[in-house]
Amino acid sequence: MPVLYKERNLRTGRSESAGRWLLLPLLGIMSAGFAMTASAQLLETAGRQGKIKGTGAVSSISGASGGGLTPWATLGTYASDGQQGVNIFQSRASVDDYSLDVVGGAFNYDDRVEIAYAKHDFEIEAAGLHIRQDKISARYKLHGDIIYGNAPQITIGVEHGQLRDKAVARAVGAEHTAGTDFIVSAGKVWLDGIANRSTLLNVNVRYGESNQFGILGYGGDASGNKFTTEVAAAMFLTRSIAIGGEFRQKGDYLSALKEDHARDLFIAWFPNKHLSVTGAWIDLGDIAGATDQRGYYISVQATL
Repeated sequence: MPVLYKERNLRTGRSESAGRWLLLPLLGIMSAGFAMTASAQLLETAGRQGKIKGTGAVSSISGASGGGLTPWATLGTYASDGQQGVNIFQSRASVDDYSLDVVGGAFNYDDRVEIAYAKHDFEIEAAGLHIRQDKISARYKLHGDIIYGNAPQITIGVEHGQLRDKAVARAVGAEHTAGTDFIVSAGKVWLDGIANRSTLLNVNVRYGESNQFGILGYGGDASGNKFTTEVAAAMFLTRSIAIGGEFRQKGDYLSALKEDHARDLFIAWFPNKHLSVTGAWIDLGDIAGATDQRGYYISVQATL
């Protein structure tokens, strides 16, 4: 599930910093997993808890419901028809030379509309430099249901990013310091899927020009592919634990800096409908000239 990391020669300092961070009441969001329980008997219908545990997935780095790296066709929280739901989250991703902290939240209305916000704080450890970005997303469920019926759930959405710190994006040749991506998502859960476990498959088609999730601005002097594909799969080992992975294809719009595709392997724990914890191994490839950026992602989400 990206963009984050620290200096290899600062591993000891990184471990101590991560340990202190894990003591915060709310951690992480980004990577992560999705959740679908193994049986419709798990339905609970109290207040905003109308849907099966895990159907709201976790919070992506854009704040929208999904995995850590990408949004999915799911909508956050457990709000069903006629209900509203809210979640808040905090995430941290750390790779060899960079780190990314994300905090935010999402609102679900009528299991039809989701509005989400995320604040990014990207740190270049060696230089002590921070790049901050605001992300706002809006999504609408167009058709189908993630579990019930034969048709997949189809969601359309937009993600808008605005850099607060613009100097680095301009220095590397980004065309804009703000930009908007348009996304179509299709997802489906099979309750009797692989090995008789609840199994999810999600596919996104994205149109946009974000450089490293927008951290390095939007667009540039290279003619990258504006249409990209994102794929996620997950399986529930138990009613509360899911494992899976994500792949996010990325454009390459800056001739001066190579940008690789991103991927993750995650495990997500849903002890109840109010809390989820996600951990992941992430591989972001080359970032701003630093090669083979790999590390971890951890996220905590609370649903109200």
